[in-house]
Amino acid sequence: MKKSVCIVVANFYPKISKALINGTIKTLKLNGIKNYKIIKVPGVFEIPYLIKKNIKKYDAFIAL
Repeated sequence: MKKSVCIVVANFYPKISKALINGTIKTLKLNGIKNYKIIKVPGVFEIPYLIKKNIKKYDAFIAL
């Protein structure tokens, strides 16, 4: 069964966000997870709402 992961990232500080995303993707690939989606939100307060809205669509969430 294919696992799907949603990476939710607050893009308030784009340079930091980019580095976090790159590290996350590297770690996912090292662990054999190739099916992921990145969703960017303006700030950290939007992360829980987005996860709640998409909770049934993904097997796991990574909040950055």
